[in-house]
Amino acid sequence: MNELDRISLLLTDLPVYLANGVLVILYWLAAHMPALTSLLCALLMAWLPDAEIQQRAGFRPRRSERGSSGDSGGKMPRTAQVMTGMVLAAWIIAQWDMGAPVPWIGAAMWVAGLAAILALSAQRFNLLWYVKAGIAMYALAVIGSRIYLGYTAGLTPEQWAALIGSSESAAVVIANTRSNVTTILLWALWLIVPLGYFSMLVQQIFINPMSMVNPLAGAQDMLRALRVRDSR
Repeated sequence: MNELDRISLLLTDLPVYLANGVLVILYWLAAHMPALTSLLCALLMAWLPDAEIQQRAGFRPRRSERGSSGDSGGKMPRTAQVMTGMVLAAWIIAQWDMGAPVPWIGAAMWVAGLAAILALSAQRFNLLWYVKAGIAMYALAVIGSRIYLGYTAGLTPEQWAALIGSSESAAVVIANTRSNVTTILLWALWLIVPLGYFSMLVQQIFINPMSMVNPLAGAQDMLRALRVRDSR
């Protein structure tokens, strides 16, 4: 085979190699889509609402002799961003190598939480805490369930018999216990905890009446509007 034939063969096979590479990338993205979605939402949360809330929390107005503008009085802390990173790390660990639908439920919790935080600027501070706490509790529930199932799966009838009294009773207890506890854990991870989280978001959305003048205005915007109106 001469050099021209090799080049012709390479050009012929090149589209196949490129297609296979694209398919590998697409399959990888599809397999890790829940984790990537959660990561994107966490980055947006740290970049947008976390930064805004942290700036407001660390804001200190200057005295009159030092000027009218505000100053944070030093380096701005990153407490809100650190909390978001910790919650994201806990969730990535919890959903790692976990079968559906738990990773997708967690990704939906991140998306819904971020959407609610961005939409409800007047309740942004409280929603940030509730969303992070809800996702963190769900991650801990997933980790705890995986630890329990992994531990009980490694126990032998002899080990159970040391607690119960006989191998025959241990076999029955193992079957019943694993079945019952697994059912409870599935109900909790698939329905109870996510339903409580989304119910909390809905409650926070409708807990306060919407502003008829500017529905997207936050508390700071409303106070500024009142001050401007009173000064006229």
